[in-house]
Amino acid sequence: MYFMKYSSKGWARRKEERKGFPEFFEKHIKIIKDTKACCEECESRLKGDVSEIAHVLPKSYYKSIATNDINVIYLCGMFSENQCHNKFDNSISEEFKKMNVYFKVSNIFKLLEKEITEKIPYKTYDRYLSE
Repeated sequence: MYFMKYSSKGWARRKEERKGFPEFFEKHIKIIKDTKACCEECESRLKGDVSEIAHVLPKSYYKSIATNDINVIYLCGMFSENQCHNKFDNSISEEFKKMNVYFKVSNIFKLLEKEITEKIPYKTYDRYLSE
């Protein structure tokens, strides 16, 4: 198994960046279970696993909105047949724009855009906004 090594400063910075994540994920797992939520892409029933909580804008880059509840959609995760979360995260723009959730995430991007403190690269605009 591969483990990433951090310096003490790096570990402190990572810990600070991920502050609030445990509560954030617990909250959304509870919502999935309590509402008996279904995947927003394929409509299959979700189990209530952390892998079913998809960030519209990647939490690794957009740290300013990583725990913003608007930056979330529920997609079937690693224990599902369809793997919609994986498809969502890894599809190229043309494939992404054909997904059922595209219109919804495009609107979420427009809502979040003004709250993002990081520089938004052109590729992000191309991915989330239709021509």
